[in-house]
Amino acid sequence: FLGLSSPLQASSPTIDDSQREYISSIDDEVVDGFSRLTVQGTQGRMKPMDTLAREIITKISGKSSIYNISSSRLLLGMTTNPSYYQELPMIQISHTRVAKDLGLKKGTKFAKFSDFFDEKTGYRLAEKVSESGRKKATDKNKYDIEIVKIDERLNIAYMVYIGSLVQIFPVPNDTNNKWVNPSEAIKSFPKEVGGIVRQMTQHLFVSLENDRKSGEWKDSKQAINMIGMFQQKFGSEVILNDSMVDMELKYNELRLFAKLIPLYLILGVVLLIFSFINVLNPSFSLKKIMAIAWGVTIIGFGLHVIGMIMRWYIAGHAPWSNSYEALVFISATTIMAGLFFGRKSPFVLTATALLGGVTIAVAHMSFVNPEITNLVAVLKSYWLIIHVAGIIAGAGFLGLGSMISLLVLLLFILRSDKRPQIDNSIKELSNIAEMSLIIGLFLYTIGNFLGGVWANESWGRYWGWDSKETWAAVTILIYATVLHLRFIPRFANLYVFNVASLWAYSSVLMTYFGVNYYLTGMHSYAAGEPIPIPLWVYYGTAGLLILSILAYKNRKMK
Repeated sequence: FLGLSSPLQASSPTIDDSQREYISSIDDEVVDGFSRLTVQGTQGRMKPMDTLAREIITKISGKSSIYNISSSRLLLGMTTNPSYYQELPMIQISHTRVAKDLGLKKGTKFAKFSDFFDEKTGYRLAEKVSESGRKKATDKNKYDIEIVKIDERLNIAYMVYIGSLVQIFPVPNDTNNKWVNPSEAIKSFPKEVGGIVRQMTQHLFVSLENDRKSGEWKDSKQAINMIGMFQQKFGSEVILNDSMVDMELKYNELRLFAKLIPLYLILGVVLLIFSFINVLNPSFSLKKIMAIAWGVTIIGFGLHVIGMIMRWYIAGHAPWSNSYEALVFISATTIMAGLFFGRKSPFVLTATALLGGVTIAVAHMSFVNPEITNLVAVLKSYWLIIHVAGIIAGAGFLGLGSMISLLVLLLFILRSDKRPQIDNSIKELSNIAEMSLIIGLFLYTIGNFLGGVWANESWGRYWGWDSKETWAAVTILIYATVLHLRFIPRFANLYVFNVASLWAYSSVLMTYFGVNYYLTGMHSYAAGEPIPIPLWVYYGTAGLLILSILAYKNRKMK
């Protein structure tokens, strides 16, 4: 239920030296032992405490760690000494009006938990949260959206402070392997076992404060080890083994996918500049630049694959079961397609890096949840690997073809009699775009048909006119039309093909985003009224429309 946000960039709160010293004073071995404890997520997935800590800190602050201090260290402190941490700026506020409502300085980006309460009015934002919550999604302005998000962050912080969010104790002899938080364990466990949980919890709390003063951390380590032994005794069926914990902690630490964003985007922008310099001045050699770019792309793709393998191992299933994983996989297949076609074409490698970077960047925006989750029953099938992989791989090739067409339209604008070399580039890139679309359409179509086979196994029918199924079919028809335009004499020219190729990708975006958030069905995440369409969608559409119109003037080619 955390609904994680993972923004690309966010400012960080600051604390003074004494506060930093207090937070950092917990022994590293104690923090490491705490981070390795197994905890059960709200959806039932077993994960290390380190993962839960990152999810919580990301949600309340907008960053996976703050103060340059690990999330596990912060969560341990928030759980064992809530009154101290309630006075630290941790709650992200992204609207100046909210800061004003709380009586904070203009431009304040982070508030303390205590800032939201006073003795006279209680919860200061209660009335505004209620008012914003009653509005329809389409009627909410930025302030309304932000006030609801802040209320959610505050509730998560509150649940941490009262200890209700950390499901760390397995229920003895439970057939469903349910784990609960300390308070629930003390109340609901058999009297003798509940008493043990109470003692372990108190031992941890007391030991941390005593050891902080003495500098000896033996008792704190012992308290954490006792919790680990309790987990082994009553939760041995589902507790994570050391190799699983090691892998997930390494995955959390490396954050490979987030680090690939600047690598791909910077590479794409640099290549774009040099590619246009080369096409305008053919004497400018790209041989060395292409060799370096090719090497960097291979390294990036290698890290991309390693990250996906790590996520597969951690999750226990193919890492393309939700929106975040699908976007990461589409980015990977785009890079793979670029390596296949772009060995000697700087523009193709440019399109590859830019689209791969943008796609994985979208995966790290606030509306996409990066949390690793358990599979629902219907997805526990080998068809997940075959069907979804085919569809997503096809989307990667289709995306590359559309991105190449975008660059071709830019070249159309630059065409002139003095630059005949541009025409050669247009023809070459159009051929590569067409090949990419052919492969993409083939994979997408096969994947869609295999989805019908899976549907028949699961629900006894091959086709049900579900919104995602329908839009996948629409995408196939659109791209089949694009690839057959050359058989219609009136449309048999490169300008028409590239415009059609560029705009056809909107059907893929509709299939992956429009269906998920604006339509209902078995494959969608829509619930209630649709969320407002972001402004960047309108700006992007207008920009591409202007590009298509500007390229129209120089459309005629032999």
